[in-house]
Amino acid sequence: MFGENTIAGPGYSVQVPPGFTFAGGMPAMGVYRLMPPGVSQFDVEALLQIRPVQAFDLQALLQHLYTFDNPIVAQMNAANLGLCQVLGVLPIRQMPMPQGQTTIREFDAMNPLGMQLRVMVLVMVGPQSAVEIVVMMNLYRWTEFVGPCLQFVGQIDLQGVSPQQPAQLQAVVDQNQKNQIEYQLVSPDHAPVPLTALPTCVGGTVIIHVDTLIQTGNINGTGIAVGTHSTATVKQDAAPAQ
Repeated sequence: MFGENTIAGPGYSVQVPPGFTFAGGMPAMGVYRLMPPGVSQFDVEALLQIRPVQAFDLQALLQHLYTFDNPIVAQMNAANLGLCQVLGVLPIRQMPMPQGQTTIREFDAMNPLGMQLRVMVLVMVGPQSAVEIVVMMNLYRWTEFVGPCLQFVGQIDLQGVSPQQPAQLQAVVDQNQKNQIEYQLVSPDHAPVPLTALPTCVGGTVIIHVDTLIQTGNINGTGIAVGTHSTATVKQDAAPAQ
């Protein structure tokens, strides 16, 4: 368990939210694989990896994310992560996060156990350093894992960036798009940053009821805001059973 400990690598550090456990990597090189709270080490329903990106690798990595629209490239990347069939890919986005410009690419894929996953790849670039964060979550259980994983993203400190007040995570419900919930990071000195939109129904299974959310006002401790979404949804090629 990391508890409130800080992990670090070349050019970055992170105050790890409570409940994460170490799942591998190369800490001496700043590469960590972590499991958020509630994950079974046998099924690994969610996993987060962070690694530093050297300046000479940065442009090639960003260009690789742009080529995900090619199904062959998307499938190769999924295979590199130990995943199987790619089910759908989101458009690439660039977001001005407090730590620096962040490029985000998302896709849905199946793992060898038949688990349907949402994969987020974020490349965060500061004035002196950059990191790549990969988040994978079981889509049928995303409400359990998205909060801690995105909280982790919000707490990354990059070298050369002035200390920031920790950003808060909020879930946004759009009355006109009840098929998804958008997650944003909100910090005092910056506009809200939309990170992802996750489905309220997966493969015919209702994951979360929007009308109930509006009444209760939270998802597993993440506050709800009623507003307008700006993040697109993944267009899936298939909707396999869990």
